[in-house]
Amino acid sequence: MDKGFKQVLVKTGIFAGLFILISLILGQRIVASSLLYGFKIFIYGGMGKILLFSILGFVLLFRERLLKLKSYEYEKKNLIFLLVSLISAVGFYVLELNISFVSVNLINTVLIHALFLSIFGFLGLGVFGLEFIKDFFKRFKKELLYFLIFGIIVYSLMNLVWKLWPYLSLIVSKITYNLLGAIGDSVLIDAFTISFNGFSAQIGEACSGIYSIFIFSALYLFAIILDWKKLNKKKILLVFIPAVLGAFLVNILRVFLFFVMGAFISEQIAIGLYHSYTGMIFFLVYFTIFWVLFYEWMKKKEFKSKQDGFVRSKYKKIMNDSLYKNSIYLMISTGIMSVLGFVFWMVIARLFTTHDVGLATTIISVMGLITGLSVLGLNVALIRYLPRAKDKSKKIDTCFTLVAIVSVIVTSVYLMGIGKFSPDLYFIKENLILAFSFILFMVLAGFNSLMESIFVAFRSTKYILIKNTIFSFFKIIIPFGFISLGFLGAYAIFSSWMIASFIGFCFSLFILIKKFEYKPKFVCYDSIIKHIGQYSFGNYIAGFIGGLPLMILPILILNKLGAEQVAYYYMSMMIAGLLFVIPGATTQSLFAEGSYNEGKLKEQVKKAVKIISLIMIPGILITVFFGDLILLAFGKEYATEGFRFLQIVALSGVFVGVNGIFGNVFRVKKRMKEFIFVNILRACLIVGGIYFLLDKGLVGIGIGWLIGVGLTTLVYIIVIRFSRKARRIER
Repeated sequence: MDKGFKQVLVKTGIFAGLFILISLILGQRIVASSLLYGFKIFIYGGMGKILLFSILGFVLLFRERLLKLKSYEYEKKNLIFLLVSLISAVGFYVLELNISFVSVNLINTVLIHALFLSIFGFLGLGVFGLEFIKDFFKRFKKELLYFLIFGIIVYSLMNLVWKLWPYLSLIVSKITYNLLGAIGDSVLIDAFTISFNGFSAQIGEACSGIYSIFIFSALYLFAIILDWKKLNKKKILLVFIPAVLGAFLVNILRVFLFFVMGAFISEQIAIGLYHSYTGMIFFLVYFTIFWVLFYEWMKKKEFKSKQDGFVRSKYKKIMNDSLYKNSIYLMISTGIMSVLGFVFWMVIARLFTTHDVGLATTIISVMGLITGLSVLGLNVALIRYLPRAKDKSKKIDTCFTLVAIVSVIVTSVYLMGIGKFSPDLYFIKENLILAFSFILFMVLAGFNSLMESIFVAFRSTKYILIKNTIFSFFKIIIPFGFISLGFLGAYAIFSSWMIASFIGFCFSLFILIKKFEYKPKFVCYDSIIKHIGQYSFGNYIAGFIGGLPLMILPILILNKLGAEQVAYYYMSMMIAGLLFVIPGATTQSLFAEGSYNEGKLKEQVKKAVKIISLIMIPGILITVFFGDLILLAFGKEYATEGFRFLQIVALSGVFVGVNGIFGNVFRVKKRMKEFIFVNILRACLIVGGIYFLLDKGLVGIGIGWLIGVGLTTLVYIIVIRFSRKARRIER
């Protein structure tokens, strides 16, 4: 990117920021005064949008020439233009305050319009500079004329299609009403007016989506006319309707967020700043993304750029790197599971009582505990040893067989002592069908854990993405089947989860057999057990102990604080899990890469640190500041009870990331004694801290968790330094 274009981007950002600031200050007075109708100032609204979208189209179509713009030194005389702009803004504001004393005539009308336009005209001169503007008009006078004509035509045609807005508003109103109904109970609709938690607004022209649809279509057609010879006509037609529908759906998202902001954050901000500018911002972002992704694709082969653009080149670079590619697939997989998981729990929260939700989340946590005991660390051993194995099917068969046997034993022991372990779940043991299905579900959970490790070992995590998408989709649908059949309660929720899991596992098994030539057999090979047994058992101990806090926390909260607090804890921890999946997916891929080539481990660690930092830090900030809005999806009580806990746990993500890297480096280097030692300390620190702060409720649990993972990082650093000193002494 040339220096001149960078300079233009910076100045454009400054201009846009000042434009919005001035508009925000003056706009409140314009609405409150008779200027809006008396002097027809409102015409600038429609024309301003056309101008803004025309500029966007201009930049996208002529970006190659814009990249070659030369840079200009900022001159002091430009400050005079900024000063004149400020004086004009102050003068216009004073005039608004005294508008009732101004006589409405032709001269005053012209003067007020000229004064209003001079604010932004002089602002542009002050920010960009007179020399730049002169040179720019010389370079692009022909193209600017085209866009001026385009703007006039679009503004004229807009009035012809404007009669459609009531129909679109009706669609927006109905969809928004249903979406708001999913996150709250206090929703009313009367024609185009929606009331949500005391905040009411009408879905008028500006919110109907007519702007987005019409402007998008106009820009799209204009671009096609300019590049008619270069574009593939079939692709143009194929993508148009989905693209217009996407613009309409983006508008619905904006309206939905408008009501959420007005109901839960600030009515003034929603009606003022949000309503005024987000429509343009949402559209600009959508159109830019669409153009970047599809413009090159729509070209004919002979006109396609030989050199990849910035986005495509970055995409190729990432997807050609095994660590980045598999990490991203795992993150997307967990992201889809989480997003669809939110939908699942939103559905469940409305179909079942909070008590049933609390019991179901406890059963799911018990499943995690039993799976952790039953897998025997074989999932980690597969990642470490499967890449270099000659007969991969034998290793996989042995692991599946061992996990099935141990799962049946562990689950049976748990059911025999369920009255002591989890009294509230005793109903599972009382019913023979539930008990038998529970054992089968636990075997399935163990198989799923192994299956994902197999795909990680093969460095083919895209199949994990597909499997988990299938699982998440069916998980949402199946609960309605239980409701229609009359099966209610916590076990119906859990069964929905596991049946969907079974469907996903069947897909994975099919891929494993067809793609990787796996031959399933129920058999154990002693040679394989001896080969990977010690390493597997070490990971089993370390992994089980390390994961113990998350496994026993729901049971601890259930016994001490009640089922409702388990539900609040689980939903908040599920959101935090979105953050933890970033280091989890990356370090899991790091482990697989290190297992393939230990010599490049240091290089892979640097890549892992980079990708975790770039994605996780923004994620933590978003969760800390806006986590309560996410929790609202499950109900107002979840946001009220769980937000502080979510904030604290989100901050711990920094330590979780560091600990994940350290732990997987230890696994690659087979330093199992040290790894087990650190995980024992980690479990003791977290569980101990939480136990002593349990009387403080979820906030105390969050603080205990943060202290535990933070001290674990310190323990890792001490162990590493101690190991280095010991090696130096040995030498």
